[in-house]
Amino acid sequence: MMTAPSSPLNVQTRFGTFTADVADIVTLEDGIPGFERCRRFVLVSSDAIAPFTCVQGLDEPRPSFLAIPPRLLDPQYVEQLTPADRVRLDAADDGSLVWMAFVRLTGDAASVNLRAPLVINPRRMIGLQLMPADSSYALDHPMVLD
Repeated sequence: MMTAPSSPLNVQTRFGTFTADVADIVTLEDGIPGFERCRRFVLVSSDAIAPFTCVQGLDEPRPSFLAIPPRLLDPQYVEQLTPADRVRLDAADDGSLVWMAFVRLTGDAASVNLRAPLVINPRRMIGLQLMPADSSYALDHPMVLD
């Protein structure tokens, strides 16, 4: 996701400390439900947490989430954007977007929210969490990796 060389950023998460790049900061104008005031996030990937990505908030209260590409869990996952969301993301019809689904850990189980994915335009480093009114995907899809 790097767009231009810039200074390294030490990112402390609940999953460990990682190095990211300032150019990797993603702006979510609406934040994430429950964390609307946190609008700057960085995606941190490493072999230590693969195939997951840490979505780390940089603004208070600095929320930290695990996320995973939805197609790793459902190869037939249909990525759909409304025309309005495409405009909000400044996404061209042929532009590649990054799709991430939030992981929920409860006790010994894990599930994934396939209904409300995080979508990022890496060209502009802006994103949003989709909240479709009608979706066939579950909020708590069982986490099973092949």
